[in-house]
Amino acid sequence: MVINGLTDMLNRVSQARDLDAELYADVISALQNAFPDENFGESGALAARHPTDAALHMVNTHLPGWSITLKGKAHEVDGDWSCTLRQSDSRDNDAMIGVGSGPTLALALLVAFLKLNVRRAAQ
Repeated sequence: MVINGLTDMLNRVSQARDLDAELYADVISALQNAFPDENFGESGALAARHPTDAALHMVNTHLPGWSITLKGKAHEVDGDWSCTLRQSDSRDNDAMIGVGSGPTLALALLVAFLKLNVRRAAQ
């Protein structure tokens, strides 16, 4: 099932300590399987050297105009980042919202994005 694949990927990303090219490619594959008419692979080349840029590019490309709220403390080994994706930051009744957290900014972005897409796939 599509939702199971996204949920499994969400669990993997949630447990990861950092984002590498292999994990990012697996995220792209899971999203592509869930939404075959969309192109999630355009930022794949960035992931190996710039994982935060790759994750941000994916969110920016697939959620144009959405509000991205990032909060965290940068630590060398384990950061504490949170990310909220909302259709609008001027109201609090969005139909879809993604909230994620992780030890790196890139992982927090991807967790929020995957949570949002798990909900979207269920519709």
